Order: sequence, then structure tokens, then C-alpha cells
Amino acid sequence: MLWLSVTVCFAQNPNLHIYLAFGQSNMSGVASITKDDFIHNPRFLVLRSVDMGSQKMGKFYMAAPPLGNSGAGIGPLDFFGRAMVDSLPDSIRVAVVNVSIGGQSIDLFDKDRYQEYLKRTLKEGDSWWEPYLKEYGGNLYQRIVDLGKIAKRKGVIKGILFHQGEADAYREDWSARVKKVYHDLMTDLNLDSTKVPFLMGEFVTSDVGGQMGWRNPVVTKAAAKIPNAHVISARGCPGLNEDGIYLHFTREGYEMLGKRYADTMLKLLDKSNEPRKGLSFNEYISMQQTGRHFSILGAPANARIKLFDLQGNMLGVLNKKGGELPPAVCGRTIAVVESNRRILARFVFNAD
Repeated sequence: MLWLSVTVCFAQNPNLHIYLAFGQSNMSGVASITKDDFIHNPRFLVLRSVDMGSQKMGKFYMAAPPLGNSGAGIGPLDFFGRAMVDSLPDSIRVAVVNVSIGGQSIDLFDKDRYQEYLKRTLKEGDSWWEPYLKEYGGNLYQRIVDLGKIAKRKGVIKGILFHQGEADAYREDWSARVKKVYHDLMTDLNLDSTKVPFLMGEFVTSDVGGQMGWRNPVVTKAAAKIPNAHVISARGCPGLNEDGIYLHFTREGYEMLGKRYADTMLKLLDKSNEPRKGLSFNEYISMQQTGRHFSILGAPANARIKLFDLQGNMLGVLNKKGGELPPAVCGRTIAVVESNRRILARFVFNAD
């Protein structure tokens, strides 16, 4: 993998919007990284939470996966950042901070409980994730706080993204423990909860085979106890079949979920009178391609699909139902879904 080693430096900049993210493997992301994921948008940044190649922890770089520890893949945060910069004015940059480890309890993020949790779990022989913990300096909560302080010096923390709980499926007081970690972060970073929303993602839902779908009402109950918390629906986000177990999302599922995090955040920014450009991506629009047959799901009846090459030349137009790709369409192609002269979604696909 290749990471650009050019550091992006800032004084305190109100147009640098920074989002903290933490959780388990679905926040880290488990989808495979492709070469296209290294196409850099200079307005989408990562504040590195670990050393990554030549890139150093605590420094800003153009965002490239993995956004968290060295074992992470593509996850919702990748698509969240891309959707945010596509929807905000060119004057605004978006940076993300990801402190996540798969398979671990909320207690590993609790500044008062993590040491006892480590002692117990490592004694039981559950240690595959210990190298990733060491990348974070051995203390996830402190790493979030340290990076949060850098974020406040360089820009503005606009929100916190959270996806965790599979490891605590049978813990009755999970919501209270999440609330404690949230409250500790608000206090230690001196953040105003009315200005910093807490976005809580659902688990893979039962309708797509998710074994944890039954637990999603608990996410809703937890959000009700936390000031300015918002639930991000996972309805319809495909789950990854891992020998009949559906705990992780597919790449498509991560894309849908990430855009939903962004859609919720953009609506909240609208309420705070933050400037916007265009529309955010519609959370229910997705594409399907079989050979040279292309279709869109979830678009309004009057939508149409404009097809462009990577140089911006229009190659053809399809109606909402899609259809066979025109002969001029070949290679890497951009599909723009429009309705009433507004862009609802963009997709890049290979027509060959």
C-alpha cells in the first residue's frame, strides 16, 4: 500500500471540520481495499491515530485507507468523508479520526475500566487484537482524547461517529456504559453536547440475515439517554456472509451506512446554518450492474441517469429503470442520478 507522506499543516481553522470515530470492527471496516480507494481528494483528510508507513500519529494527511489501525479495511468512515466533502462548499475540509478495534467491549474505551478489562481478557487468552491496541499506545480512550485536543487546536470537532456493541450483546447495562464514555469525552475535551452530535450506527439488520439485528432496539434506547445522539439506520445494508455468520457489512453495506452517517450529519449542519452545496447522497439509492445492463434502485420515478467518462464527456442518458448501456460507454464510467435538476447520487463503475 502507498500512503502520501506529505503532511497537511494548519493553524486553528474554523473551516476544518473534524469528526472523531470509535468502535469495533464495523467502524474499522473489513472490506477489501482497492486501488481506487487511493484516489485522493485534497479536501478529505485523516488525522492519523497510529503511525502508518511514513505517516505519523497526530498529523494530518490526505485520507487513504486504512483510516484506523494497520489491520483495518474499508469501512463506513471512508464513505462518510467522501460524501461530506462532495456536499459541503469547496472552502471546507473534512478530517476524520478513527480509533477502533474489532471484537472488544465498550469497557476497552472506558478510562476507568480498561485496565481491568485488559487484565481479564488477556488472561483468558483473547489476545489477537493486542498488537492493534499497542499501535494506539495501549489506551484507546487516551488516544481519542489526545487526538481530540489536536483536533480542537487545528479545527473544529463537528461530531462523533460510533459503532460498537456486538461484543456486549448480552450486557444489560451497555447503554449506561456507552453514556459514561460519551460523558467522559465531552468533559475531558470540553465539548458542548448541543454542538457536537453523537451518531450511533445500527448492527447488520435481521432482514439481511444479521445475527445482531435483534439488538438494534437497544441502540435506539441508548441514544435516547444521550444528549444530541442520533441513530443511523442499517436497514437494507447488505451483510457479509462469513460461513453463515452476518456480523460485518459488505463494501456496499459500508457505503450505504457511511452515506447515512453523512446524510444525518449534513441535516444537522443545515439546522446550525452551516453552508452547503448541492444535496447529500440519498441514503436508499443503490446501483446494480449485470454485464452491460445498468439499473438504479431507490430513485424517484422522475429520476434519470446521466453517464459520463472520467473526462466529463456525456456518453448517454438512461431513465430511472436503467437499461442496456449505450455503445459509447466503455471502461471506467460515472453515473449521475438526477431528479428535478438535483444530483441525488454518483457512482463510478467499470462498463467492460
